[in-house]
Amino acid sequence: MTGVVTCLPLVGVVGALLTSCGGSAALTSLTVATQVIGQSGTASAAAPVAQGTVAQVQITVTNVGSSSIRGVTIRLDVPSALVYSSTASLVENGDAVRSADVAPTSRAASLTWGSWTIGPGVTGQPSQVVIVANLRATGAAASVQVAPQVFATGYTASLQGRAATLQITPAPALSMVLRVSPASVTAGSFVVYHAVITNTGSGPASGATLSITLPSDFDYQLTESTAGNTSTSGASYPVVGSVIPTWAGFDIPGQSSSGPGILTLTFEVKVLPDVPRGVYQATASLVASNGSPTENELQLNYGSLAPVTVTGPQPG
Repeated sequence: MTGVVTCLPLVGVVGALLTSCGGSAALTSLTVATQVIGQSGTASAAAPVAQGTVAQVQITVTNVGSSSIRGVTIRLDVPSALVYSSTASLVENGDAVRSADVAPTSRAASLTWGSWTIGPGVTGQPSQVVIVANLRATGAAASVQVAPQVFATGYTASLQGRAATLQITPAPALSMVLRVSPASVTAGSFVVYHAVITNTGSGPASGATLSITLPSDFDYQLTESTAGNTSTSGASYPVVGSVIPTWAGFDIPGQSSSGPGILTLTFEVKVLPDVPRGVYQATASLVASNGSPTENELQLNYGSLAPVTVTGPQPG
């Protein structure tokens, strides 16, 4: 993808004269391509990214001319709906050598990388700089575009890359609370757990799976009830005696005018007769799909949940 030449106000960056509107030189020997890397590793000019997840934008600057270009710097202005977190990778191919270490800082609104001398490429081995930037989608669902600019020493006009499009899509925001009743029992008794999953995000959590690791010698018995506004069609439930009961296949809706998406699972567990005195806690893992091409699986892990005090054996 070939960029287009633009004329901008004069700006100073280490190793490069950026531009002034009175100049005549153009960076016609460079090309700049902007792409979004998908989950499969393929790159395209447009891709969806779920709210709260990271999109990887790849910028490739290639020398297609017969002479070296010095003081090459690359700038990317970050739209307000995105936040720069880090540079995932930076690679020089062919006869491209970094001459000054210029790099953006986390959360910067305008990103600059530099600077390089990019020599002429040879057949089968282009001289180029390839940057992959991590941009987190923090804004509302919308279509946003990112387009880099390239500058070089001795050239008074910048090279404007064509934009790549990020479609920010709604995404879930999940939380889970686990409670138990009664909180103090004798060995051989039964307790009832209540797991409440809440989705306050703008999009649904599809195929949600909840796994709870019970304390040793706490055996799952049955799911007494499910409640909330969640679809249970096609859902699966644990088998009796499970030490790690797992519920799967729930579609939890996102936040709406009537409130958040909610799934409540109430289930019974037996505390086996040989459990010694002590305090016993559970852990949990909550997994769901959020539709992102880069972070399709949303996973939350919880520890030290719903303590149960075992006071001793049942009276004989």
